[in-house]
Amino acid sequence: MNITRYGEPCPLCRKPLLLDVLQVRSAQSDFLTAERATGRRCPGCQATRPEQRTEVMRDRYGDA
Repeated sequence: MNITRYGEPCPLCRKPLLLDVLQVRSAQSDFLTAERATGRRCPGCQATRPEQRTEVMRDRYGDA
């Protein structure tokens, strides 16, 4: 299941990042077995300074 939640502050504007999170649940029970952040977004920085945002995200997290 994919969900979105708030994460740590954006390195450029200090607003909370939106994290795209993949959650895996066990087939035998409804308990969460694994969780992985698949993306990080800052809507403000994506709109106003996309090149700078892409560079910072790649340097800090290894993704864009």
